[in-house]
Amino acid sequence: MEDEFLIGLDLACTLEDAGFETVGIAKDMYVALEMAAGGRVDLATMDVQLARGTNGIDTALRLWEDHAIPSVFVSASIDAETRERASDACPVGFINKPMDPVLVVAFVKAHFAA
Repeated sequence: MEDEFLIGLDLACTLEDAGFETVGIAKDMYVALEMAAGGRVDLATMDVQLARGTNGIDTALRLWEDHAIPSVFVSASIDAETRERASDACPVGFINKPMDPVLVVAFVKAHFAA
């Protein structure tokens, strides 16, 4: 989930180039939950800051609790407090922005290899 469309598009293209299928870019929690309800989401890449008054931590928690969908946090807002708040969502990992595409792909591949 990414509130900045171009960053979300870049991330989606990075994952698609690595052979993964993406189902879309959600700018807020509401769109993310709609996508998850479709049953085609296995992993969410998650920014901490989202649009329309929502945030990535609450969204990741809902995705985990409601659909057992884990998240990889890709954000410029990752600190110890954020990691602690996100821990209940069982995140796959945390990647600081600006993101390293190779690192993002490695985290996603490691999740599916587990």
